[in-house]
Amino acid sequence: MMADRTSGINCRSCAGLEDRRFFALYGSSSAIRVPVHIRMDKERKLIVAGNWKSNKTNSEAVALVSDLIRELAAVKEVDVVVCPAFTALSDVSKLVLGSNIRLGAQNLSDSGYGAFTGEIAPGMLRELSVRYVILGHSERRQFQKEPDALVAKKAANAHANNLIPIVCVGETLAEREAGITEKVVEEQVRGSLAGLTAEQVESTVLAYEPVWAIGTGKTATSAQAQEVHAFIRQVLTSLHGEAVARRVRIQYGGSVKGSNARELLQQPDIDGALVGGASLESKGFVEIIKNAI
Repeated sequence: MMADRTSGINCRSCAGLEDRRFFALYGSSSAIRVPVHIRMDKERKLIVAGNWKSNKTNSEAVALVSDLIRELAAVKEVDVVVCPAFTALSDVSKLVLGSNIRLGAQNLSDSGYGAFTGEIAPGMLRELSVRYVILGHSERRQFQKEPDALVAKKAANAHANNLIPIVCVGETLAEREAGITEKVVEEQVRGSLAGLTAEQVESTVLAYEPVWAIGTGKTATSAQAQEVHAFIRQVLTSLHGEAVARRVRIQYGGSVKGSNARELLQQPDIDGALVGGASLESKGFVEIIKNAI
């Protein structure tokens, strides 16, 4: 566990709590009494989103979503989202119409229509019934050098066009080993939500991605994940108050799969998962969602 301002939280004990017990967040001087819930008694509805990244042709996307619609038809307890590549959005949007699966996109321009070659305007997504959009993913921060200020502009653009942003934050391996996880995550949360109203923040989904646990062979424990999620909620509390912070859904995005989903999603501040590789085939993605029920 991190020896920092959240050291007063013994997250290892959270998973075993039953019903509506309480624990104090963020130290005794400004403790916030937050109800601890385990699955099916959570304060916030779980949301599991599949980020397909640059994978799946249009025909492959159609085949995968057809399987998911069939396998998940009875699921009501979890908000299920699929985020295909832009080339598959049109056909997938027709498939999910009338189903319990929602459509997400993997990026959005910070502008609207106009002379912005290669960009995707929000109106283009809305026409395809896209509901969610992933912003500030660690890969875009790393490879496209997207700063927090740009992510914030994109998030504002999403809200202005009735799209729900999934805003990603998280530290690298070097940053965690340097002991600056909190500093990095807080800067990203504050910077990526800058300018949003309390109402907009409340309807934003945050995704904590420990970059060091993605494709590195290293794995975050459920206690490590819960600890950072609780810290993120502390930052949200400082920004917009406890009531707003308690309503924001925070997903975990560090190599979630069927074998670890149940333990992760039982944590009190983990409200779902942003799933990468395991969302590329129906069996693994369905297993994660069913472990959330």
